[in-house]
Amino acid sequence: MPPSIPSEHRPSPRAISLYYFGIFAVLGVYLPLFPSWLEARGIQGLAMGAIAATLPAMGLIAPPVFGLIADSLGVRVWLIRAACAGAFVVFALLALSSALGVSLGFAGLFVAALAFAFFRSPMFMMADVVAVEASASSGIAYGRLRLWGSISFALMAIASGALVDPARPAAFPATIAACLLIAFAISWALPARGEAPFRRSGLRDGAADAAGAARSPVAGGSVRQRARALLQSHDFRLFLAASFLAQSATSSYDLCYTLHLRDIGFPESLVGVAWAVGVAGEIALMAFSGPLLKRFAPPTVLAFAFAGASLRWALLSYVRFWPALLAIQPLHAVSFGMMWVASLAYTRDRSPPEILATAQGLFSASAGAGSVVGMLVWGELYKRGGGTLTFGVASITALIAFVLAVTFARSTRRSPSGGSIFSVSSRCQE
Repeated sequence: MPPSIPSEHRPSPRAISLYYFGIFAVLGVYLPLFPSWLEARGIQGLAMGAIAATLPAMGLIAPPVFGLIADSLGVRVWLIRAACAGAFVVFALLALSSALGVSLGFAGLFVAALAFAFFRSPMFMMADVVAVEASASSGIAYGRLRLWGSISFALMAIASGALVDPARPAAFPATIAACLLIAFAISWALPARGEAPFRRSGLRDGAADAAGAARSPVAGGSVRQRARALLQSHDFRLFLAASFLAQSATSSYDLCYTLHLRDIGFPESLVGVAWAVGVAGEIALMAFSGPLLKRFAPPTVLAFAFAGASLRWALLSYVRFWPALLAIQPLHAVSFGMMWVASLAYTRDRSPPEILATAQGLFSASAGAGSVVGMLVWGELYKRGGGTLTFGVASITALIAFVLAVTFARSTRRSPSGGSIFSVSSRCQE
């Protein structure tokens, strides 16, 4: 555990949870309604796909870039504020142009989507960095901070579906702009003085190097040199490859799950319930992830998560009885929730504190690449062989990720202090 951080410099766990709630409210509106809103604007087919792909595509570029900037300049919260402000301006202009009846066409909407995707990356990635670092001083597990984002996403997806009409030109962008403005306001509850954490806590020079050396052999040199050394580590490369494969498999669920339920005769009125059950499982896992990561090393938990994902996709490819399909949904806690918290725990344990944002950016880029490749593959597979083929291949993909996780788990030594970072404390040090 690092030295105590002065309370005026330490982000409040309550503020972090509230910020997660704010930014995931944005996605709770954006992801379900954006395709319908584009369609109402006359954007369909390949044009819609190109615009929708900006979000995962930017996930390949922005996270490492912003991570390197954050570590090089020693900033966290200021990047979050700038990103929230930039994203708000994008959607405020979209809402204004829509209200005035100005048609932006494909080119204008593509640029707007690309700009939002650019700003969206640090909004979420840097929140994870701040949460991971704050958990070291607060004693509150990362999962218990992050779960409020999942709750917000579920609530806003339900509310926006009922209240926001995509056919009304200004309704969708105005709702997103309002959510972004709230997230921007909340970001000011996160203290920005004394960034970055290893400086705030007095881990300068030799002390910082000692802290990094405890986590990995990557110590000494500039941020770029340390990041390069981390990328040259065999176990970290295996981790990135496993993350790529696992996320590509998970994207089959994002793209094809609703189509699969429809095609096998799942009750239409229960499709939303099935998604909600999965999110509920994710929330429960994150709430109790602290003891799990205190008991088991992150690579071990990752291997279990990938194995659970492989089982889940295999069951989806085979099962047709709808109550059984509903009963499978809590496995979302394993295939996504457990994978996510364990991946961040591993990244935190494995990288020196000076390059934590860079390391998490590399992980985000790897997962983003998996999503992009998956989205390009699963649609065609589903057209050819339906859910049986799609989720069968996804199961094999996740199984390969499991093998890689077992391999790098054997070559990774757990940080002596890593478990405590993701464990639950009986006290909240605010």
